[in-house]
Amino acid sequence: MMLEMLHLSIWVDFGSTISRSFMLSHLGLFLLWQPVWRGNEKLSIDNAILFSVFTFSLTVWLNSWLLFFWLVLLIGFISGRVTANRNERALYILASGFLILELFFASVPGLIQINIEYNYIFNAILPLLPLLILLFPSNSENPQLHVVDFIHAITTSLFTSLVAMGTLLNMFLSESSYFAALTQTTLVIGGFILCISWLLTSQTRFSALSQLWSNYMLNIGTPFEEWLSDLSKASEHDLSPDEFLLEAMHELIKLSWISGIRWKVDTTVYDIGDTTINQIELTEIDFKITLYTYSPAGASLKLHSSLLIKLLHNFYINKQREQELTRQAHLKAIYETGARITHDIKNLLQSLQAITSIISHDTDPADAIVSQQVLKKQLPQLTQRLQLALDKLQTPQIHECEEVYLKDWWDDLQKRNVHNQILFQADLHGDPTIPIDLFDSVVDNLLENIQTKKYNEGDLVITISLVCNNDNLVLSVCDSGSMIPKHISKDLLANAINSDNGLGIGLYQANKHAEMFGYTLRLVNNQQGRVCFELSLNN
Repeated sequence: MMLEMLHLSIWVDFGSTISRSFMLSHLGLFLLWQPVWRGNEKLSIDNAILFSVFTFSLTVWLNSWLLFFWLVLLIGFISGRVTANRNERALYILASGFLILELFFASVPGLIQINIEYNYIFNAILPLLPLLILLFPSNSENPQLHVVDFIHAITTSLFTSLVAMGTLLNMFLSESSYFAALTQTTLVIGGFILCISWLLTSQTRFSALSQLWSNYMLNIGTPFEEWLSDLSKASEHDLSPDEFLLEAMHELIKLSWISGIRWKVDTTVYDIGDTTINQIELTEIDFKITLYTYSPAGASLKLHSSLLIKLLHNFYINKQREQELTRQAHLKAIYETGARITHDIKNLLQSLQAITSIISHDTDPADAIVSQQVLKKQLPQLTQRLQLALDKLQTPQIHECEEVYLKDWWDDLQKRNVHNQILFQADLHGDPTIPIDLFDSVVDNLLENIQTKKYNEGDLVITISLVCNNDNLVLSVCDSGSMIPKHISKDLLANAINSDNGLGIGLYQANKHAEMFGYTLRLVNNQQGRVCFELSLNN
């Protein structure tokens, strides 16, 4: 109906009272359709006054030039309409074609008072085009929400005006008919558009033009790439989130259109630069920011500012996460140190229990002499290991481990576990030095786990084997108990696990300890009745 009223206003005695009545009806229908304001939005007083003045001017002083500019404006509005619905796209293409025909065959000839050929054909056919709109029903779920691509709208309006003015100029210069001038101008401008499209296509050798156009549309007059580069460099510095945000704001205020910035984090308010009456307020999850500009900001600049602040917010979130990860890494180091010391103390307690067991089983005075010799040799080592554990607790760092000869350590291991029903097997062809802390930690952790399994499953056969040939050194601890479940065995040495009897971190720490000294701790056999761990030297 809006288009029909426009057609009647043009073709029924243009400029008369009836024509102005049709134009007034057309503007009223346009207000119902318009794509700028939402249908449920209440117009402000300024917008209402502006539209009223525009309606009064177009209706009272209706002439060919006002009609020309109004048609160009309508073509821009309809061509810039953004929609994903096929029916709506066809509808707006049809409406654009109708308006372009009205412009070229009614408005433009009226500017210079010429009569074109076959005018009656257009007068009869054009009113039928809006009726075809009924064949394209809209399935939009929210018909009141309109989106206009203003760049597309402005471009379409400018090219349409260029064709119209070019046609008139060509007609007077070449003294040709209006139809011939219109055809020539359309072909020339159409060819020009095709050339520009070809140059902007990325498959051609002129792809740099496409990049320049994309960069310009992205920047909207601001040094976006330079600001983003400075923001990335600032994020690489060792700064707290608040310090990074302050430095980022100092980089942001360097943009030519920003005079000042105010932002609020939690309950703290920060200000830099100068405040003006023109401001853009943006809110993110962690802070609220107000940008003060030298001149009023349009919709494009507000959208661009929102993009900048969202990027800044993402960097700020990453800084917070980085700080949280650093804190968690520090807590993890404290936890692992405490867990390692706990296992060292448990291992010392196990050694003391073994020595106590030796003393309790010595009923013969002759055996008491042997027990005293064991105590004389083992107690200084236990004291030294306890002192080392305390040093680790006070200064959680890697300490140098004492080196002992392999055969001496093997003899001491057998004496400490003489009453634990362990089968010892050795094939030694050499006597290298070994880190006593590592070997004691691995054996004590494995024996502690076997003792727990032995408590649940009864008597087990425990075998400790030691093989040393030239540069090959392998220590094996096996038991005849049940296999370790697969969901536990795959993470037993690689991560801390959930344990009902401890911290679940003993073998994980032992494996890390072994890697520091050039050894490898592996689960080499995991079958029902035979479970074996192996500590070997990396060659």
